[in-house]
Amino acid sequence: MKYIDSKNTFFNHYANDLKEIKKVHTNQKSGYIDNTYYPFYPGIFVCSNEVHTNHISMKNFNYTNDIFLINYCISGRCEFHVTKDKYLYMKNNYTSIGTLTITDSFYYPTGYYLGFEVYICEDLLTDETKTILENFNIDLKKLKQKYDNDEHLTLLETNNNIQHLWLEIHNHKNPPIGLIRLNILKILYELLHEKNVERANSSYLTKNQAKIAKHVHDILTADISKHIPIREISTHTSISETSLKNYFNSMYGMNVSDYMRILRLKKAAELLLNTNISIAEISEKCGYSNQGRFAKAFKEHFGLLPLEYRHSKI
Repeated sequence: MKYIDSKNTFFNHYANDLKEIKKVHTNQKSGYIDNTYYPFYPGIFVCSNEVHTNHISMKNFNYTNDIFLINYCISGRCEFHVTKDKYLYMKNNYTSIGTLTITDSFYYPTGYYLGFEVYICEDLLTDETKTILENFNIDLKKLKQKYDNDEHLTLLETNNNIQHLWLEIHNHKNPPIGLIRLNILKILYELLHEKNVERANSSYLTKNQAKIAKHVHDILTADISKHIPIREISTHTSISETSLKNYFNSMYGMNVSDYMRILRLKKAAELLLNTNISIAEISEKCGYSNQGRFAKAFKEHFGLLPLEYRHSKI
């Protein structure tokens, strides 16, 4: 989840001189990214990422030195290409840690991701940073060794202590520099010294399986007014319904029916707010032939009937 020119520029400009929180907004072809960079110590970069797009290109990211990267996911999903033919998926309350090589791009299956990153760039560490780490009994070499594997990436179930430390920063509108530094040092310390590390139970997909899952998604979402049965896609692709459902669930984190229901209701909410289209027409456009069922599903999801929702936002 290292990405785009703004981050590369940030590395060069603020490598040893970040005195306050910096925010960077970057527009993408199909959305945008908001990065927030937090002051820490030279050679170690801390940022939060709010991603509103499915795809981020890494072709312009040319920082070639070794980077040790720690990610914490608050919500959303991100695809990691860990080997030539293996993909895995970051989800809420997962921590990833390792030296995974930067790929050409990153894919966010649900079009949204919110999380933190800690970049440790050994060639940029200063004597001050090394002394601080030593004083806190944080040995970066041992940290790397602890989580090193053939894939150069380890996924963890984030324990309650580390989760609390991240959310304390996230939930603070303007966190003091002291809080940021102390919490990050505590996170590094706990990752290093925690004895009972709980590996995440993440499903892998092969390159072909991931391609199939995306293909199923594209078919289902091309026209959300239509309800296309998985069995129809199964017949067309000669792949079993069970396999199609499993691939989809592994990538998008929910079954097909739940995914499409949420997608339809979010689209309906968007149309209610941004157009004057009648509720009956919105219902039909979003795949509900029965307006009463649409209203019931909408209220269950948003807590308001469609007309109430439209008027509440005026």
